[in-house]
Formats: sequence, C-alpha cells, structure tokens
Amino acid sequence: MYLLVFKKPSKSQIAIIRNIFSDFDWGQGFDVEEVVVNEVINDNLLIQFVSFKEFFQNENNEITLYPLTVDAVLSGKGQFLGTLLDSAKEIDKLDTYFCYLGIAADNRDEKNEIAFKVEYGKYSSLNKIDLALGQLINS
Repeated sequence: MYLLVFKKPSKSQIAIIRNIFSDFDWGQGFDVEEVVVNEVINDNLLIQFVSFKEFFQNENNEITLYPLTVDAVLSGKGQFLGTLLDSAKEIDKLDTYFCYLGIAADNRDEKNEIAFKVEYGKYSSLNKIDLALGQLINS
C-alpha cells in the first residue's frame, strides 16, 4: 500500500494532481489496483493506493526503494513527478511525500511504514525522512 501526500495544495493544483495520477494509474504507470483514499485531509491531498508494482524492497530487514521501478514510474524524465513539475504551477513549492504503508493484506504496522520527501527536478529524487505518518499529515 502506498501514499502520496501533497502539503497544502491549491484547488487548481489538486485538480491537476488528481488528473495526472489517473493518467498514470495503469499499464506502464502506477498500475493501480485500487485507490483507497483520494481526499483532502487537514489541507493536505492524500492519495492512498494499492499497486501491482513494487516500489519498495526489504533488504536485510530494512525497507528501501526499488530503484528500477521508482526511476521508471516516479522520478525518471517524463514520469509522474516530472509531469507534475511540468503541468502544475508551483508544484515544486509544495512539500510532497511518497510513503510505503506495508502490504495491503496485512494489518497496519507503523514500524514498517517509511516516508520519502520528493525533491522536484528534471530527474526528481526521493529522500528518506524520519517522520511518522501521523506527524506528516498533521504538521
């Protein structure tokens, strides 16, 4: 289960983000099986989804990014984050996060949740942060 968090976007940014997310949800994009949440909560846009793609891997009991999928779907030139940067005015000024929430069929386990801050650019990057999901949404 995955989560995108956009901190305090404008109404026009919300519309653009939702539209671009929908365009990336099948095939070579996010390959979304189900959108669980697509709501504004505490002035933040949260898009929680289940995907057939693997964005994270468990190596030596540490959850890390699965670089090939992230590069191919999220951060590579012309992919989701780059498309947002090109399409949504001042999207790069929004604090944006991509989070792993665990396996959809499992009970929630906060110690397996991990968040990455998005740094927008031609080749956007994800930088791991040490912030609990509740803090991220409520800050």
